[in-house]
Order: sequence, then C-alpha cells, then structure tokens
Amino acid sequence: MANDYLKKFEFNYESSATGSFLVVSVDAGEDVLLYQVEMLANNPNDNILSLDIRQKDSKHNLYYNITSKLALSQYLKRNKLKRDDFINIFKDILKTILSSKDYLLSDRSFLLNEDYIYIDPNTLEVSLVYLPLNIEHNVNDQLKNFTANFIMYSANIDETNSDNFLQRILNLLKSDTFNILEFNKLLNDLKQETDIPNPAVQPSVIQQQNVPMQSAPPVVSPMSTAPKANVQRSDIPRATMPKPEAPKSSIPKPGVPKPAPQAPVSGRPTKPVNMAENTVVRMKYKTSVIIIGAILQAVIVIGSIVLLASGVMDSLGNEPAINILGIGILASAASYVVWKTILNEKNKVESICTVKEKPVVKTQINMEKRNFTTVSNMQSIPPINNTPSQPQFNLNNAANSRNPLNETTVLSPSPLEETVYLGVSNSYPYLQSKKSEVTEEIVINKPNFIIGRLKSQVDYISQNNAVGKVHAEIISKDGRYFVKDLNSRNGTFVNGTRLAANTECEIKNNDKITFANSEYVFIIP
Repeated sequence: MANDYLKKFEFNYESSATGSFLVVSVDAGEDVLLYQVEMLANNPNDNILSLDIRQKDSKHNLYYNITSKLALSQYLKRNKLKRDDFINIFKDILKTILSSKDYLLSDRSFLLNEDYIYIDPNTLEVSLVYLPLNIEHNVNDQLKNFTANFIMYSANIDETNSDNFLQRILNLLKSDTFNILEFNKLLNDLKQETDIPNPAVQPSVIQQQNVPMQSAPPVVSPMSTAPKANVQRSDIPRATMPKPEAPKSSIPKPGVPKPAPQAPVSGRPTKPVNMAENTVVRMKYKTSVIIIGAILQAVIVIGSIVLLASGVMDSLGNEPAINILGIGILASAASYVVWKTILNEKNKVESICTVKEKPVVKTQINMEKRNFTTVSNMQSIPPINNTPSQPQFNLNNAANSRNPLNETTVLSPSPLEETVYLGVSNSYPYLQSKKSEVTEEIVINKPNFIIGRLKSQVDYISQNNAVGKVHAEIISKDGRYFVKDLNSRNGTFVNGTRLAANTECEIKNNDKITFANSEYVFIIP
C-alpha cells in the first residue's frame, strides 16, 4: 500500500506552555541524519515544520511545532476546495519537494498524507513534515497515489470551472511516464490559465493597454507630463491580443491638402449650441406651416358647407343624407392630402426647452455609534429586549486590537473581560459562563462544532484574542460528547487539565472547559 512505510512510526500529540506538537517516534536503531536536522534548524522554511529531536525510552522522538496550524484532513471536512485553492496547495507541496535538494534534503522524506500535512487556516499556506531518515520509496509513485486518493476520496472539489482541470490531472496520473516535473509543469499551466484575463468578460482591459506599434510611433503631446504604465507585450496572450489599429490623428500631414468642410445639413444649426445640463433639444413643426395647414382646412370645411347649402347636390336626385355623406368623404380625403403634405420631416426645426429638475434628496445616514453582540449559528433564538449594556473585551494590546486575526495573544496573568451574548436552549447541550452577573451560553447545535476567531472556519466566533483562530472542536457521537484542541497556542483544558492537541477527550455534564482563559461549564439539558 502507498502508506505502508508509515507503520514503523508512532504518531502522537503533545501540548505545553509553548504550543502544540506532533510527535513522531521511531526505534533507536533507525539512523537519524543529524546533519539534516541541523540544516533545517539553520535554514527555517515556512513550508517545512520546524523540528526538534529527543531521545526517550529507546525511541527517537521527532517534535514538530504545529501551533495554530490545521491538519489538511480537518480543513477538508468542512470546506469545499475551489480550483485555485487546489492548485495553490499542490504547488506549495511540489515546490517544497523540488527545492529540498538545495538544502541537502531528500525528496523521499516528506510525509504525503492529509493527516500530517498542515495548513494555515487563514492563508492555506502548506507546511510539510520532513523525516530526517533514510526512507526507501519512489517519490513519483508516492505523489501519484497521494494525489489520486486526494481527488477521489479525501477532498470535495468544486468542478464548476469549464476547463476540466481535474480530468487533465487525472489523465496525467494515469500516464506511465508520470513524474513530479511533469505534474509541476501542468500546475503552472493551470495557474497561468487562471491569471490570463478573459476577453469575453473584460474586453476593455485589453483594448485600453498601450501596445506599441511597429508601423508608426505614438504621438506624444509636449503638454503631457503624467507617466504612462510600462506594459510588456509578453504580458498579453497572443490569442486574445486585438489587432492594433492606426490612430486617427487630427494633425494634418505635410503635403496633404486639408479636406473641404462638409455642407451643413438642411434645417440644422451649423454651430454647436452651448446648453446647460437642464436643457433639452426637441423637434417641432414650423409655425408658418401650421398656419397654412389651418387655413386650408378651414377652406375645405367652408367649401363643404357652401356646397351643401347651394343645392347643387340636389340635381343628382339622391337623399339628403347620401349627399351629406358624400361631401364628408370628399372633405376628409382633401384634409388628409393637405396635412400629409404639410406634416413632413422637412418642415421641422429644433427647439431648445428648459426642463425643471427635481431636487435631489440626499439620504441621511445615521452615524450614531451602537454596540453589537456576537452570536453563534443557533436555531430558534428568541428576541432580546431591554438588554443591559455588555462589558467590552479589553485586550491590553493595541497591535492585536487592530488586527485580531493576525496572531493569537499569548496569555498574561492579568484577567481579561469578554464580550458575551445571550442565548437559550432546551434541546441542545451548551457551554455556559457567568461573568459580571451576565450569563453567556454557546449552544452546540452541530455534530462538529468549532470555536475560534476565524469567521470563515468556525461556528462560534470568539472575541477573545487569547483564543486561537481555529481553537477547539466539540464532537457529538451517539449521545456522547468530546472536545478536541486544534493545535491552539494557549490550549484547551477540561477540569483544569490541559489536553494534548488533536486528541479527543470525553466531556460530561457540569465539566469545566476552558479555551485559553475563557471558562465555561458544559451542560446537557
């Protein structure tokens, strides 16, 4: 099997005042390459976990500092991996393996297992475990098996992208010539495809770039002093680069006669009209034309009346109603011909009208400072009215106050107050804390409930900077409850005893649980 070589190692976790550690134990008979341990100590690498070696009970114990880091398997339980995140994680892994020879390390000695690959939960930067031992296996086979299992079983990967990147990776894994260099090249290609702007989405970006032309140099105005961006041709993909067009210049070339001005359009002003923003240009018929039309219409009506009154139509021997109808039809036909001739587009002129604008009502924004409380994702929380003012959390550390997710505050002896919220639960277990006569309850309403400061990764957001970004997890199994510390800096305690990192500890009703310096009582209704 792919991970058979791991059977000769023992994996444990320990926690102390300095942080959380993964402990890998091997028999004392194994040859530990001390020069590699020294090389890692003298050349720290963010993508390789720092290492310390200790001898105990005929064992070599390798201590890896995993404080504030999260096992990749733990991250994958709760998160769907996006295309770019997948590519970046594997690029970090391959970059670390390929650069290992620069530090006299072996590319075969990295643990490629999601349980022992660690990431920063905020940046997803990868950190690998390096074993300073003589390990005999093929790194290409190890990488192939790890990647295939990762895609097929371990990770939930978003495949909505239309480039079928997973299928391209799987096709490479099936190849008999698979190796780490080809895999790295494919990941680089996928990464470049991500960085290339899509012309269907951003056509203006490419059109606005200043691409130098070979046919004619650009005309630089002497009045322009603003620096222009230096855009390289290589930065623009050939497939999407638009064909440059010759610029239309208004400067006449020597020897070329100036074109004659075009004749103005009939009925339009030859000079531009300087209008204010509240003026509108409209087209209307000439007044003289309308007067002529009215006169002709009056002539037609009067002529029809005279024709009826003169009795000329009586000689036709028709009924009077028939005569009236006939004259009406003739008059209507004559009116239609007159107005159709008069109401022609040629008889229109432009008219400038002033439009009264509606006053703009500016929305007033209430900038009054208000206090908010933090709540977890609870179900059926009743509204709270007339809540007394809550005590604010005092960090005593200005730097951490400005950026609470940057680093976990190391505990100091001085007591710290906490921002609290109120909640009620009758069906879920909850953590209860009482300070300053205010009861705080954290309702555990999920089978895997995580507490920490990193909003995107936790179910309850702590305002205490001593609590880690992803501090601890409370797990429900068959009516029993467990708490697990997730490699926090300041630790998780049950009834005053600090837990080893990544180790589940069963908790019962009325047990006291402490996250850093935030104390709670676990209550099962």
